Amino acid sequence: MLQPNDVMNALDENWEEFKKQAAQDPLYYNGPGDLLDTPEGRAKFCRLNETAVFRKPDPDYPGYKIWVFNLQGKGMTIKKRSRVDPALMEDIDYDENGMETGKSYEPA
Repeated sequence: MLQPNDVMNALDENWEEFKKQAAQDPLYYNGPGDLLDTPEGRAKFCRLNETAVFRKPDPDYPGYKIWVFNLQGKGMTIKKRSRVDPALMEDIDYDENGMETGKSYEPA
């Protein structure tokens, strides 16, 4: 199974082969938005990925990352720059079903 950060290690000359391989992965998603935008997608991500920290570029804040702290089968926390106050990081906790259980803020 591919890991979310594998895309950053794919070489340009192997990109087409990487895309074919990624389409076979159980976490492959090509719908609108992001896999982590829906409860079903978050639950699938939480269940299938190991306990680890993942990151990806933040499309709303170029140069910044969205961090996902996954506890396999138990829940996750998604940390990203606040859309309300960019001086803060927003930490959203989710249960194993992808449902929000809490939200907190900290200095960015």
